[in-house]
Amino acid sequence: MSNYYQSPRWSGEIADCSMPMTFDTYSNCSFGCLYCFSQFQRAIGNGKDEYLAKQVRSVNINKIKKMFIEPESSQFGHYIQQRKVMQWGGLSDQFDGFERKHGKTLELLKFFKEINYPLCFSTKSVWWTKDERYMELFRGQKNWNVKFSIITLDEKKASVMERGVPTPKERLEAIERIAHADCGGATLRLRPFILGVSTPSYLDLIRLAGDAGATALSTEFFCVEQRSNTLKEKTELFKELCGFDIFKFYKKYSYGCGYLRLNKKIKKPFFDRMKSVCDSKGMRFYVSDAHYKDMCNNGSCCGLPEDWNYSRGQFGEALQIAKKKGFVKYSDINKDINSLLSGFEYGKASGFNCNSSEKRAHFDGMTMADYMRWLWNNPQAGQSPYKMFEGVMKPVGKDENGDLIYKYTP
Repeated sequence: MSNYYQSPRWSGEIADCSMPMTFDTYSNCSFGCLYCFSQFQRAIGNGKDEYLAKQVRSVNINKIKKMFIEPESSQFGHYIQQRKVMQWGGLSDQFDGFERKHGKTLELLKFFKEINYPLCFSTKSVWWTKDERYMELFRGQKNWNVKFSIITLDEKKASVMERGVPTPKERLEAIERIAHADCGGATLRLRPFILGVSTPSYLDLIRLAGDAGATALSTEFFCVEQRSNTLKEKTELFKELCGFDIFKFYKKYSYGCGYLRLNKKIKKPFFDRMKSVCDSKGMRFYVSDAHYKDMCNNGSCCGLPEDWNYSRGQFGEALQIAKKKGFVKYSDINKDINSLLSGFEYGKASGFNCNSSEKRAHFDGMTMADYMRWLWNNPQAGQSPYKMFEGVMKPVGKDENGDLIYKYTP
């Protein structure tokens, strides 16, 4: 095994992700959040023992620098050359306790500051917002945006649900410090939204974040991965925190099996209330959830403003186009798909989970851009626009290139 952690990677949500190049400084996270989806991926296979024992490796700093200085040296080259925003903090927190000890993120921040590269961070940590070594880099850096994850104002529940994470109040104060740093803005990341944990205080949380200077909210309902043994072990604790058997609830009110996503009708009133509060606070509203993603302010469900240089080559952007025009063609989004994703094969995409060797073989020889077009033209595929958004984008015919045309049907 390499002494270094291999990152960046292509997001598993590449079909509807505005920042599909996602990066982590470390192979592990010092926090212990019960809902963490990273543990469902990392706590299996050969790396399970290392992950659960909180052993950590960092990326190779020199290799990352070379990737950006010589973009042609990696399959992320076209993405980097076009200076698309990179998501930092996909599976780990780049500002956690490991960073406090090793400082690799700080070293990379200095480099990205030098080349003025656009970044979007996702974190629960706050200490770095009081550390001048970090803040002097963020201050005035207009193309760096920070998302702070907070799911409840209840400090007792938060301390159990998010072990080792600063209190909600401390994270709200960190939002305020970033908002005053005159960088690319602070976003409240109310994800995952958990019934019984988030519900009692979520509207007050949004108001307080707005008062602290957050300019956007990104939210998504908790999903239950039934196949995760680590999640099963926490069943009783979840029941206690939520006040009811949330797993039984999800089984009753979700479609499919294995990965459970609550049905749309349950979610709608919560999203409507969230948007209403955001409107009152002048905050942009975004739904990362596949359900009601058309409520997003624009095509980046992580909360980036529309004028940022994120990828438009994805189905979330297509949904926004369909919402405005009534319909959308593949040619409306394929510019970024072809320019960013045609240089490497689907089966060889760095860090991308093909799910099975059978699926890898099925798409053998296809580039990732070919795969995206295949998804577009196969509405029964799980990640097609039709299936992903549960019929909000409905195929109604074909265009002059033989690609499906989708109609917006809210």
